[in-house]
Amino acid sequence: MEQVSRERLESILAERRRRFDAAESAAAGIIEKVRAAGDEALAEFTLRFDGVALKRFQVGPAETMAARRAFLTGEWLARLQRVTDRLVDFARRELPAGFTAGGRGERVERVFNPISPVGIYIPAGTAPLVSTVLMTVVPARVAGVREIVLVTPPDRRGRANPAVVATAAWLGVERIFKIGGAQAVAALAFGTRQVPRVAKIVGPGNEYVAAAKRLLYGRVDIDCPAGPSEVVVCADRTAPVEFVKAELAAQAEHRQGLAVLVTADRSFARKMLAAGGPGVMRLVTPGRLVDELNGLAPEHLVLIGRSAAGLARRIDRAGAVFVGAYSPVALGDYLAGPSHVLPTGGAAAAFSGLSVLTFLRSSSRIAWSRSGLKAWARDLEALAELEGLPAHRLSVNRRFSPVPARGGRAAEK
Repeated sequence: MEQVSRERLESILAERRRRFDAAESAAAGIIEKVRAAGDEALAEFTLRFDGVALKRFQVGPAETMAARRAFLTGEWLARLQRVTDRLVDFARRELPAGFTAGGRGERVERVFNPISPVGIYIPAGTAPLVSTVLMTVVPARVAGVREIVLVTPPDRRGRANPAVVATAAWLGVERIFKIGGAQAVAALAFGTRQVPRVAKIVGPGNEYVAAAKRLLYGRVDIDCPAGPSEVVVCADRTAPVEFVKAELAAQAEHRQGLAVLVTADRSFARKMLAAGGPGVMRLVTPGRLVDELNGLAPEHLVLIGRSAAGLARRIDRAGAVFVGAYSPVALGDYLAGPSHVLPTGGAAAAFSGLSVLTFLRSSSRIAWSRSGLKAWARDLEALAELEGLPAHRLSVNRRFSPVPARGGRAAEK
């Protein structure tokens, strides 16, 4: 472990951002080629990046059935059911109720409707991310999303990870495609002959996936900038050193994972430096601690120490906060309830993590009676006149002016 100054930590974070920003150039070229050439481009990039030649990208019934037989054994099926039940219960609590407002002659409603179709990206990397399937598909289903299109990179034999396929199919996902990287995001955004176009793309990924999502935001909606994993641990002398080391190591084992320890306790800082371990450490003054943590706006923030609960109440810029010595990030990764798809790279300052709300869009319904409109007509007309919009003013005024009806008779007032 290396103790770093504020300037050095900012340099490390800036270098990560530069590396991710540099991925945008490569991602932009991939996006343009997929837009222009569709499935042919997908085949080219799959051969180049995944080392396998594919003509058909959708996982077929035989591959799905084989995956289900191999993975959904009695023990695993029971485990998936337990975890899924917990995630469903939490997700249902997230569902917004909507509301109705208004007085006499007025009715204004806020309503929520599911977005569909939705594309979900599941990374492959070195491990089957079954947890990410659960953490994305379950909230989408609870939100009422009708059509889910799941993409995940193939292995060298041209197969999608069996555990990922089996879990997704068990959750009712019928369209699974063996495509990865920025090309998969582009395919979902534009649509190809084989891959349907979606309205929103969610899920974590490497810097190229994250860059493609950023570049295509506006053509499609996205969840949040969810790139390589990161953790900030804040601890004092009451925190077990081995707990802190284990928490830092858990995130450091991710590809390009970032692990940072922040402490205002000099004696604990000395213990951690002596113990070694992954990541870097920032020693700050007690008065700067909250500002330091909020300024980092980390994906995961772990608080261990005497004041962990009080400190948690002062944190308003983090993807997820884990409070106390027995609340490891692994809880959030697998089964606590909230989705583990969270904003990275400081994006937690503005973005929320994935939830049921991610899969809903809100709209309003406005219904007024003649008397209700009449009560506000003068205010409406005055505002329209102030803004120099006479047609707006007339659209209100006309409701109360005689209008010739068919046959030459005046319209009903």
